[in-house]
Amino acid sequence: MKLSLKLHEGAPGLPAVILIHGLGMNNYFWVDPEKCFVLGGLAPLTIFLANAAGKPENTISFGTMEHNMQGLWKRLQKAGFSLASWTQSQPLGPIQVAIDELGAVIDTVQNKWPNKPVYLVGHSRGGLIARKFLQEEKIPAIKGLITICSPHAGTGMAKFVRYLKPTGSFLEKIIPRKSKAALVKALSRLAEFLQSPAIEELAPGSSFLSSLEKTLPKQIRKLSFGGTSPALFQLVLRLPAKNHKIIKFPDMLMGAIPSVHLPHELTPGLGDALVAAESAKLPGSIHHNFPNNHVRSAYDKEVQKIILGFLS
Repeated sequence: MKLSLKLHEGAPGLPAVILIHGLGMNNYFWVDPEKCFVLGGLAPLTIFLANAAGKPENTISFGTMEHNMQGLWKRLQKAGFSLASWTQSQPLGPIQVAIDELGAVIDTVQNKWPNKPVYLVGHSRGGLIARKFLQEEKIPAIKGLITICSPHAGTGMAKFVRYLKPTGSFLEKIIPRKSKAALVKALSRLAEFLQSPAIEELAPGSSFLSSLEKTLPKQIRKLSFGGTSPALFQLVLRLPAKNHKIIKFPDMLMGAIPSVHLPHELTPGLGDALVAAESAKLPGSIHHNFPNNHVRSAYDKEVQKIILGFLS
């Protein structure tokens, strides 16, 4: 099996860490966020890490990313850990494909560093890939699992597609005419993504989630994180007289979704826009919730600090 595998040899005496990206992403999620595109290539990862600091230079923008924001790869690399990660061959494909690839990556890591304990770190669907692998394979060298915003109890993302049309109608009223064609294309691709078979595997009660055992072996150390801010991204609009307006997701959906039907994924304090905090808890794990969206949790300095302590 030929994979796009990235390796880094760290200091002796420290574990090897395998990083597993989520659905529709790639290896750059861990290594270089400015080169990573998400949602099947729909959008650059940086729009989910941006804030509204400064005035927009363009008519419409997504804000700016903090300059000192660092991916987990570089943080672990500086701490001396040996690292491995890869871009899944089918990032929007069946989860079993990625599970099989993880097995090949683990074989490579064990051959390269045979005496090192191994930890798995998965973001979003990546955590489920690791969890299912550990259920199927018993490898003594694997000592722990860390999941970041992984939908262990499923996610209702597929249901969001019904709200894309009214959201698009709302956005068409406020964005410049020259941007409308791009909006239609983006919403169409997002709808395709949300209706993909890979998303269906993550729906509550799916056959895949039903196949997961409730607990992993006791010898596997477990740590998980959830997010409680559904502010996934924002549009910063430049208005006349050098003013600007900020519109955040999911605020732009409020007119499309009746408040009584607002899912936990989109409720402040309960979800990160894509996964509910309660769903992100890995059974039997030490669990932490942070006020981050689905992507920012992996870049949060405090989250990374806890991970470093867990691995050391």
